[in-house]
Amino acid sequence: MNDPTPDRGRARFPWLGVALFVLALAAAALGGFAWHYSDLILDPRSSSTLHEQRVLAAGPDWVRLSRDHESLEPGTWALQWEEGYGRIERVRSADDSSVVREFHPVVGRPPVGGWASLRGVSRSADPRSMLGIAFDTVAVEGPLGSYPAWFVPGRGSTWVLFVHGRGANRAEGLRTLGVLAQRELPGLMVTYRNDAGAPASRDGFTHLGLTEWQDLEAAARWALGHGARDLVLCGYSMGGQIVMQFLSRSRWAASVRAVVLESPVLSWDATFERRAQVLGVPPLMTWLGERVATARAGLDWGALDRVARTPRAGPPILVLHGVKDSFAPEPVSEAFARALPERVTLVRVASGNHVEAWNADPAAYAAALGCWLDAHGIGARGAR
Repeated sequence: MNDPTPDRGRARFPWLGVALFVLALAAAALGGFAWHYSDLILDPRSSSTLHEQRVLAAGPDWVRLSRDHESLEPGTWALQWEEGYGRIERVRSADDSSVVREFHPVVGRPPVGGWASLRGVSRSADPRSMLGIAFDTVAVEGPLGSYPAWFVPGRGSTWVLFVHGRGANRAEGLRTLGVLAQRELPGLMVTYRNDAGAPASRDGFTHLGLTEWQDLEAAARWALGHGARDLVLCGYSMGGQIVMQFLSRSRWAASVRAVVLESPVLSWDATFERRAQVLGVPPLMTWLGERVATARAGLDWGALDRVARTPRAGPPILVLHGVKDSFAPEPVSEAFARALPERVTLVRVASGNHVEAWNADPAAYAAALGCWLDAHGIGARGAR
């Protein structure tokens, strides 16, 4: 009688091959997803759409938009379309399919029958069009070349430098500039690598603040060479990380008198974990994406944790952060304030999302910022 064992062994091998093939496919898919996720981490641009609200009708001081969460959101917003933008204010009325709001055009007229987008600030705004404030476009020489910046003249030797977040542009600081205008502080609205009109990074990647702080340093040096004696730094979202990296690394950090941060990304780990929760991405995918991003761009995640790495000594810091922030988790700012109670004042904002404290309540924003600046003698009458 023949031994049947070899036949049974040969019968099992095809199943083993199938299992190995499936595992290889799974590993390839996992690796591909991790690479794609690392692209999302490292890409300095952000996807943007102007096709979020249908413009159904418009009058001299009102606009009717399709109904959704954003068109119903209380507060003051920018309505952006391809050829212009305007200011959206209170809700006048709403039905099952539309919302009518107060509207004040700034540039152009809304495209009735077309599409627009509600935003915290228009990307095409500038100090003159949005606020009626004169400004000059200047060139700041930095480590990678020439960086455009908006210079807003003022009085005194304390200058405010505005540092926008990832995927935004200089216009992000205009809301704060509008509040500070009464104090007549000179301002510089800066750009950094990979911004439109600014030099690209050598690898084409964002480094999440680990290199971009050098561009802020160039802007600080320019300000100090053009009449500034000390500086106030305002950072929004990733701009907050850039500001904190500057304070830790720059030779000009001692020139900073005060810091204002809105929705700051103080921990990228926490930020990407939050985004994974919002988007329904498994934690393993986030971890793998971060590891691939580290290999591709040499990121140091520990250095990007400013809660753990910020010293107790330094300038006072005001943090404004929305509790509903779906990008940079507000509890990180709470931990930051607890770790540095002598330096950090935290203002928790009940409504609005990421970098939307002014939009949610302009008067409350102005009051909180004004009281804090007065407490530190910045821009107050009789102060330098």
